[in-house]
Amino acid sequence: MAKAAIYCRVSSDEQAEKGTIEGQVQYAKKYMELHGLEACIEEYEFYLDEGVSGTLPLAERPAGAKLIADAKAGKFKALYVYRLDRLARSVKHVLDTYDILESRNIALKSMTEAFDTGTPTGKFFMTLLASIAALERDTILERTQMGKDRAVRQGRWASGPPPYGYRVGTDGCLEVYEPEARIVRLIFQLYLESMSTVEVAKYLNARGVLTPSKSKCTNSASTGKWHAGHISIILRTEAYYGKYTYLTRSKRRRETITMDVPAIIDKHDYAAAQVKLVENADVARGNRGKRHYLLRGVIFCGNCGRAMVGTTGNSKAGRVYYRCSNAYDAGAGKACNAKLIRAKDIEDAVWLDIVAFAKNPGRIIEIMQERIKQNSKDLTPVKNEINEVEKAILDKQTARGKVLSLCARGIITDQEAETELQSLAREMEALTSRRGHLFSRMDAAQKVESETLTAQAMLDTLAERIDNLSDEEKAEVIRGITRRVNVYTLVNEEGKRYTKAEIHYLFEKNSCMELSISRNSYNHTTLLDVETTWLFKPYNRSKGTRVRLN
Repeated sequence: MAKAAIYCRVSSDEQAEKGTIEGQVQYAKKYMELHGLEACIEEYEFYLDEGVSGTLPLAERPAGAKLIADAKAGKFKALYVYRLDRLARSVKHVLDTYDILESRNIALKSMTEAFDTGTPTGKFFMTLLASIAALERDTILERTQMGKDRAVRQGRWASGPPPYGYRVGTDGCLEVYEPEARIVRLIFQLYLESMSTVEVAKYLNARGVLTPSKSKCTNSASTGKWHAGHISIILRTEAYYGKYTYLTRSKRRRETITMDVPAIIDKHDYAAAQVKLVENADVARGNRGKRHYLLRGVIFCGNCGRAMVGTTGNSKAGRVYYRCSNAYDAGAGKACNAKLIRAKDIEDAVWLDIVAFAKNPGRIIEIMQERIKQNSKDLTPVKNEINEVEKAILDKQTARGKVLSLCARGIITDQEAETELQSLAREMEALTSRRGHLFSRMDAAQKVESETLTAQAMLDTLAERIDNLSDEEKAEVIRGITRRVNVYTLVNEEGKRYTKAEIHYLFEKNSCMELSISRNSYNHTTLLDVETTWLFKPYNRSKGTRVRLN
């Protein structure tokens, strides 16, 4: 007598908790009884995967792996499934499993679908059913994602549990939950006052503050103790300063949607915390004797926008790289195929630019002087308009005096005078407001000349020290005047991938060219935004890889 296997699966933990899989088990038992299979099958064994996605290959599921092993050991002659999509949601995975079963003469049967894999037509029908199951899953995912995207664009929360400090309101939007929001503000305050993440966690534990999982009454392995990881996550959560970036999951597009949420933290405090996190990370890495990545915190993937991080390929050969932090994430809509870029190549390119700025500041000063000339040219119509506005204000003041005189002599009534004076007051207010705006434009333009001299002095100071800076000092200079490095992965006509880097330098009045910047200062005046572009071609033993385009 033959033996049989019955495979059942549900995809979510919620379905598992509700006992949904029991419905498949009971159906299978009734099926065996109804078709008289109990009499001709010596015994059958159930293989149950609860809370397991059908997109995973069968061999990567707990019960599925056991089923494959038993099939290869010849422990059964037929495999029954409630429906083919319970076996897999991918055509490839269905056919891979079928090939394993067929090679061992094991029949595959569905209890709710009629097909016989022993015939070409039956095998085609099985493939068709698997394709329909895959289409159904993709359609459900796409509709679900479209619904989430629509909700986010309307300002509603659609990303699972809200961040610590928020609750989802009746309208679906985030609302500040003050008991937790006070803790969020305290965490930022303590961290910016020089406490480490470990020290903040210890302090919160000492005060008996509930952790995020305890506060929200959710199950979590971290239970009731604060850890440095909790603090780090909170310090990096963008929502706290009023913006949340939602990443869509469509396979056909990579798009982010930014939505406004109620702010808990001042934007400047949030930015200061990010700077300190980067600096503390650099110090920690230095203490462990690892390589100092000079572009940490300013280098980003141009293809997907995510930060690039330092990684070691072959440290003995000096092969260290920056890679996109999203390059190895296989989640739907998240994977990025960006190339790694050699750390030395991109760091040398940035530093060569900075050395050129410091030792040959002519280009920067020339552009700034051109800006001064342009400002002077732009100020001519501003000055002319100011003269016209001043004359108009004087005319209105004269007219007001005439109205008051006519009223005093009884030529016009009090009501007529009041109406005319109110009209003149509105016109005066508009003229005065415009005059204030024009004066502000003049003040801003006139500052450029003095700031240009300041920038030149700072470049001179940097030039004196440029050849004797340590890696730590170089990193400080880079963070001070490099706004962003965007690294793009491109494909040439021969199909070979290469890299292009666009580097944006920001020359500011309070920049760190003298290595004395206070990173908590936010009143910087931008003098000049300079961009350079470098190409990094595929490696060739006889030629260099770095080419500057401008």
